[in-house]
Amino acid sequence: MPVTKSSDSQFIITDDPFFEGKIADYSKKIKAKVLTLAELDQIESDSQGRIAKVLFYISRYELESKHKEIHQFLKDHPTIMSNFIVRAPIDYTGYIALDIEEDLFFTNVPDDAPLVFLVKAFVNAFTSLQMVVDKFELQKRINVSTNEISKLTKIGISLANEKDFTKLLRDILNSAREISNSDSGSLYLVEKDERGNPRNLRFKISALDLNSDEFILPINKKSIAGYVAFTGKQLNIPNVYELSGKEEYKFNSDFDKMSNYYSKSMLVVPMKDHHDEVVGVIQLINRKKNFQTKLTLEEMKSNSILDYDKYSEELVMAVAGQAAVAIQNNNLVHDIETLFEGFVTASVSAIESRDPTTSGHSFRVAQYTVGLAESVNAIQTGRFKDIHFNESQVKEIRYASLLHDFGKVGVREKVLVKAKKLEDYELDLIRWRFQFILKDVEAKLSQKKIEYLKKHGNSGYAEFEKSIQLEYTLEKEKLEEMVRVISESNEPSILEEGNSNFLEEISKMSYHTTDGNQLNLLMPKEFGFLSIRRGSLDFEERREIESHVEHTFQFLSKIPWTRELKMVPAIAHGHHEKLNGSGYPRGLSAVEIPVQAKMMAIADIFDALTDQDRPYKKAVPLERAFDILKMEVRDQHIDGDLLDIFIGSKAYEKISHKR
Repeated sequence: MPVTKSSDSQFIITDDPFFEGKIADYSKKIKAKVLTLAELDQIESDSQGRIAKVLFYISRYELESKHKEIHQFLKDHPTIMSNFIVRAPIDYTGYIALDIEEDLFFTNVPDDAPLVFLVKAFVNAFTSLQMVVDKFELQKRINVSTNEISKLTKIGISLANEKDFTKLLRDILNSAREISNSDSGSLYLVEKDERGNPRNLRFKISALDLNSDEFILPINKKSIAGYVAFTGKQLNIPNVYELSGKEEYKFNSDFDKMSNYYSKSMLVVPMKDHHDEVVGVIQLINRKKNFQTKLTLEEMKSNSILDYDKYSEELVMAVAGQAAVAIQNNNLVHDIETLFEGFVTASVSAIESRDPTTSGHSFRVAQYTVGLAESVNAIQTGRFKDIHFNESQVKEIRYASLLHDFGKVGVREKVLVKAKKLEDYELDLIRWRFQFILKDVEAKLSQKKIEYLKKHGNSGYAEFEKSIQLEYTLEKEKLEEMVRVISESNEPSILEEGNSNFLEEISKMSYHTTDGNQLNLLMPKEFGFLSIRRGSLDFEERREIESHVEHTFQFLSKIPWTRELKMVPAIAHGHHEKLNGSGYPRGLSAVEIPVQAKMMAIADIFDALTDQDRPYKKAVPLERAFDILKMEVRDQHIDGDLLDIFIGSKAYEKISHKR
């Protein structure tokens, strides 16, 4: 059938052979292509993918005989919006019993109706269909916008929560590609100099997964990405191979040649922070109809590649804004972590500098404990097979171990670095006392010699002098033996029974000087320290040392730890607890002690045993250290299963230091 007029995908399907002649004078007003029922399939090709508005102007007899075929056609073509104007009397209702939905029937028009009435019916019917189409398109745009807003929201949440920086960058690029239906793309980050000024643009990732190392581009107008970074403006290029040559930038086709790819349409947008400074560039390549579609090289060169429209630009700019915030937040978190790491390291170093003999202890304990935690993660059998420490928990263990002795800042330095039972000046005072006593003995014996000479002269003086000298020698040897025992007892090793008894005798002795004063050989305080059975600290000093654990807990509890690190104070608090409840400061039982603290207890004892020689003890060989730790297990001080893992996995080899 010849075409009357076609506009905006409007069609009239009729069985009236004289219809075109009737409406010839009104074709501009109706603006529709006229087809027969046999030409229905032509609608799809003529509408070119757009929604078609179709009016069926057919007789009641044709409708009743062909309604099933028409119904199936409409069902198979959901993009066709249709109405029916039936050539029948006004009171005709036979359509109600047909397969076609009743609401599709617009009106009945008798064949003898005035032409003006018929034309108005067509105009009104097409207007009604247009309203349906407009409503459909509007709903479609609303659905698309809702979907895109939902995508942007999910992207924002995802980017905000991602802590892995490399994965964050890949998520940013993939999100920008997906929301714009881009086949490929790349991401660049701005690098700054020490003054905070942009220095260059570093290529980070590509959607093509090229085996390419990171490289840098100068931030200038010569390259496409450099231009966007320099100007802060996005570029929307329909075809990068058809640049006019007047642009300040040039397209580098090396990537296409290297990867057997063909770049055509390109959208390049800056990622700007809240200061409106460019922090990076997203470069998107080859917009396609469907994101999931895989394109061949030939398709990339064809009309399968679309230009980036304004809406795509807006969506990608929204992603770029979220990406800039996510990158900035990630950098800020990294800077905070670096700052805190530096603070912890400086704090531990400052605390350990108070006692140079234990320098490095906290760092080694942290490495041993982390090594043991990683070994626990690796086991598949036993009590701890179901325990797994994630990355945050391992970090928590490390910080707790590094800071486990932080409370020593509250311990007096005199007690903290005390290597022997008496201070050097206190032992020197005892030695001078005994030296004074020896001189006083010598003076007394000399007085005896003078009195002998006055009374007897030289007669028998030689024999008398020998007896005096023997007496002096015996007194000297006796005093020197006392000083020797006192010096030995001053060492922090286990006090021998013999020395203990002798010390007690010395403490009860006194000496009468030539001037009539009585001098105690040992003061009660001196005897108290020298009588310490093991180590160098008396009860009060040991309590002060042990208080460092409580100080540690109090200090660490004042730090506003994040949720991932909230256990740091509790872990550090329990590293001197023992399974049998005899530990300190709280005397916890085995089930009350966190497993992380049990691991740290092993690491702490191991390092104390194997560390370099200290003034108050010698380092022990590795096997001897294991034997001592096993004794601790038998005494129910430390966990035997954890010790087996520590030894079996050689977690102690995580670091090397002089033993």
